[in-house]
Amino acid sequence: MIRVNTPDPLPARLTTWPLRAPAMYKDFLLPLLMGDLASPVLKATCAIAKAWQGRVIALVGVSQIAPVAQAWDYYPAGVYESMRDYALATTQRMAEAADLCLRDEGVPYDIRLSEDYWSTPAEIATAHARYADLTVLGMGDSETETRHRVFAAVAAGAGRPVLSVQASTPATVGFGHAVVAWKASKESARALSDALPWLGRMATVDLLTVEEASSKANPLDALLSNHLDRHGVRTRWVRRSAAHASAGAEIVHHAAESRADLIVAGAYSHSRLVEQVLGGTTRHLLSNAPCPVLFAH
Repeated sequence: MIRVNTPDPLPARLTTWPLRAPAMYKDFLLPLLMGDLASPVLKATCAIAKAWQGRVIALVGVSQIAPVAQAWDYYPAGVYESMRDYALATTQRMAEAADLCLRDEGVPYDIRLSEDYWSTPAEIATAHARYADLTVLGMGDSETETRHRVFAAVAAGAGRPVLSVQASTPATVGFGHAVVAWKASKESARALSDALPWLGRMATVDLLTVEEASSKANPLDALLSNHLDRHGVRTRWVRRSAAHASAGAEIVHHAAESRADLIVAGAYSHSRLVEQVLGGTTRHLLSNAPCPVLFAH
């Protein structure tokens, strides 16, 4: 049993707290490192940034990997400089193309040029994600393994949340209903904390638990409900069994059934190797979610 002690009210002189603006997302990083300048994800990111009165940061650049640094000793003179010049010219053209795509979207934006040509797209995106509130990535069934590697690197290594949107279908921005895929793990707790600004604007929020066996109420569930209630987030608990379907499929089914505008989930509660080889909840949501998914690790 959990006992909650409610202390006497504080004296009036101690109950007047300094007013602070509510937490919001302001900087939305959009990595455009794979030639996807005109994708629906760009428009979706602009719509999301506009809803938050924020700014889009378009990250452009190219990657030219030198697997073995010592091999440069055997390259003809001038090759390194020529490759760098080509990369610089390509990045500049990408920046100009991004500017053309963004200028009519009606949202403030910056175009950030990466000169880290000798890193992978995943490394470049991860480094810049640490300086934004949210990184937006387009995912789906047709996405390449390179894009999945970018997602995995940013989700696990940036220390910031990642918003996955379906690249084939432009995301719509709504603040009606959210589904939080909850389990008692650090990944879920981190995702829930990172999503609080968004959940605070939602009309309704489901706390969804999916268990392999029959799911029963956890005595700690009331603590989470009370915690979110103090943040102004009204919730209800929904429990589903994964006896006949995977956890990812159950989350997707409930989100579609409840017409969710957002899913919140922890990323990679199993090792990334297990997720990549066997599949998992994270990969299923990346490919099949009917709405944007806010992930954190």
